Amino acid sequence: MKKILFTALTFILGTYAIFAQKQGTIVYENIINIHKSLGPDQQALKAMIPETTSKNFQFIFSEKHGCLKELKSDSPKGVMIQMGGSKNSTWFNFEKNVFRNYIDLDDELFHTETPIITSDAKPTGRSKNILGYKCDEYKSSDDAFSFWVAKYFPKKITPMPSLFFNGAVLAVDNDRLSFKAISFSKDIDEKELIPVESQEITEEQFQDLQEEKLSEMKAMGGKVMKM
Repeated sequence: MKKILFTALTFILGTYAIFAQKQGTIVYENIINIHKSLGPDQQALKAMIPETTSKNFQFIFSEKHGCLKELKSDSPKGVMIQMGGSKNSTWFNFEKNVFRNYIDLDDELFHTETPIITSDAKPTGRSKNILGYKCDEYKSSDDAFSFWVAKYFPKKITPMPSLFFNGAVLAVDNDRLSFKAISFSKDIDEKELIPVESQEITEEQFQDLQEEKLSEMKAMGGKVMKM
């Protein structure tokens, strides 16, 4: 009996590996609660901006590479919401297990490469379906975030680079921001998976450029909230 069960389990796992999705395009909706993200010295802004704002992100992936980028959307008038220092794409090299963040300044494009490290968030035992795919819930150590991971997808796909799981994160729940996959297609635009030409810099240099970019935005007269 044990031998039969073992054989059946081996067959199921083998079938799962064969049919796991190897390429595709996921579109996420990102909702940010701007009011909850305001600091004590920014409360006066509540009267000038909406409570929430949303935008869409697209993650294209193949067996070797991935690309996450923000799709065109409108931000609240007079407000710049700064997330991660740039609206450039994030490029993933699954073979080398690294991802690349970009930032542009004065018409020059720079990047830094960071290892892809699987999160140590713990599963809760809860699950739900998103776009027809079973997702298991994982909780951050402070219980502030819930991540819903579909293991049908073999790559470490995420709308929040630096937070990786063994599968695709199809939703993120938090009181200040959320992501949810709203569509999936097996089609990909292979041109999007080609890394753009840029100069590699250190993490410290990247952070310095982020601060310089924020200063430029403030000088343009916008109200910047770094999230």
